[in-house]
Amino acid sequence: MLKTFIGGLLILGFAACAEAHNHSEDGADKAVDYYRPGAVIPDTADLSRGDVPRDDYGRPYMYEGLGEVLPDFTGELASGASWSSTLLEGRWTVIEIWGIWCHDSRNDAPYAAALSRALAQDPDVDFMSIHTPQNKDRADKALRGYDSVSAWFDEKGWSFPTVLDPDASIREALRIRWTPTYLVVAPDRTVQGFRTGLKDAGDMAVKEFVQDIADTRSQWSER
Repeated sequence: MLKTFIGGLLILGFAACAEAHNHSEDGADKAVDYYRPGAVIPDTADLSRGDVPRDDYGRPYMYEGLGEVLPDFTGELASGASWSSTLLEGRWTVIEIWGIWCHDSRNDAPYAAALSRALAQDPDVDFMSIHTPQNKDRADKALRGYDSVSAWFDEKGWSFPTVLDPDASIREALRIRWTPTYLVVAPDRTVQGFRTGLKDAGDMAVKEFVQDIADTRSQWSER
């Protein structure tokens, strides 16, 4: 069970996951923690961009949809099958929103794969991803030279269910301000957890995220 596992844009005016970031190695007050509804944002947050509080790397401290029901959306899986967000009902699901075009997403990919393997040990939690471009105007850059998302997975040697968002319409509907973003979705389809990249949080990030998910599930069930 998950509780016992302890091992192992340019959207709305902001260019998320730009290739040219100068990433500070100082982890103090960075937006790499896990946030639940009602989370307190550090006083050091940058409010100058006018959308969501951010750290000095540009990562958001908050997801605007925390506590809200995830919007309805449909798409096609990388496997070719049809998919609908209604399939999330009745299950806990962790969703990664990412893109091959994104430097931070590529760096995070081994951590996402490790998270997928960790969550596979719990029959009550699913892991999936949504592959999205930076925005609709850059849709032709989304694959960064790969023929398909499946080709990327084949090269890396892992895979998990992935919904394709070729025109960034799902990204926009979900109000995603950063890639990669991870959302923890409850059985009633409310978003109960949010965080940005795992790699930026250090070697223990997957283990700590798994525990955060377990804590969120426990608190949610006790409401």
